[in-house]
Amino acid sequence: MPKTKRTYQPSKRTRKQQFGFRARMKTENGRDILRRRRRVGRKRLLPKGVEIHFKRHIQQHA
Repeated sequence: MPKTKRTYQPSKRTRKQQFGFRARMKTENGRDILRRRRRVGRKRLLPKGVEIHFKRHIQQHA
């Protein structure tokens, strides 16, 4: 009997595209989420790990 694979296949890129700040700001509902989290006084507006930058984007070229 074949085993089913796990449903969570993590990817930094997908996580950022779905839950990142720019994704939230893009839609009215996303802006509502940020507004609510600010109103409640959340220390972090985004889920943990979404704000991590890709290393290749922040490396300085010599």
